Amino acid sequence: MVIYADILIAVNLIVDYFLILLTGRIVRLKPPLWRNVLAAGAAAICTLVIFLPRLPAAAEAAIDAAISVAVCLIAFGAKSIRRVLLTSAVFLAVSFTYAGAMLALWYIFEPGGMIVNNSVVYFNVSPLFLIGFSVLAFFIFSVASSLLARRHGRAQKCFVTVTFGGVSADFAAVIDSGNSLSDPFSGAAVIIADRKKCFAAFGELNAGLYPDRYRAIPCGTVSGNVLLDGFRCESAKIAAENRTASLTSPILALSKTPLCDCEAIVNPRDLE
Repeated sequence: MVIYADILIAVNLIVDYFLILLTGRIVRLKPPLWRNVLAAGAAAICTLVIFLPRLPAAAEAAIDAAISVAVCLIAFGAKSIRRVLLTSAVFLAVSFTYAGAMLALWYIFEPGGMIVNNSVVYFNVSPLFLIGFSVLAFFIFSVASSLLARRHGRAQKCFVTVTFGGVSADFAAVIDSGNSLSDPFSGAAVIIADRKKCFAAFGELNAGLYPDRYRAIPCGTVSGNVLLDGFRCESAKIAAENRTASLTSPILALSKTPLCDCEAIVNPRDLE
């Protein structure tokens, strides 16, 4: 069976993009588009190892690990060793799961051709089928994770109206126990909000402009412990599906990275 390098790279570019996107959803990181595309390109180019002579199993495992680390460094950065190890492990797991699903489909439909070499699998199926299957797998995971979150009462959608400096702004938010923060000094509620959204709503926010309102909020993330820039607001109102709450002098904490599928994250405790 003939393998065409250009088709191999083009198809894997799209497939790997969705695998990286899925990895980001699992670890709750949302890198910019250019990082995802660049990482997918690097992963696609690495599939050319299929043309190399057969390598020992240990060498294959080392290459797989090195590729995963390199791809995740490009996509998610290197803010900490913990983040690199976590994202690399998740990317490897997602990739193996995808390959296993494709292998199962190959056995079921028997398209008549498969090459496995140096941990790279080449199926004799239409590139459109591979791309379509990747999109379908991503969609199924997204729906399943949403249903699971709803079942366990996590990541429920809500709207938050924050008033800061006399200006009110609405945030599309989620109620998620991933935000368990509070002001360590006053005990005030903390709303984690997307930095760009905050700047668009309230203008530049920094400690120099608002020294009396500024709070440094300790936060534990997949990348380790960080300090979020927080600012005391006048008030906030949370409107969920069947619950509402009013917060007095909450802290608006600016996220270090863009939030995924929302503009703010609310602590479930603040709706009790």
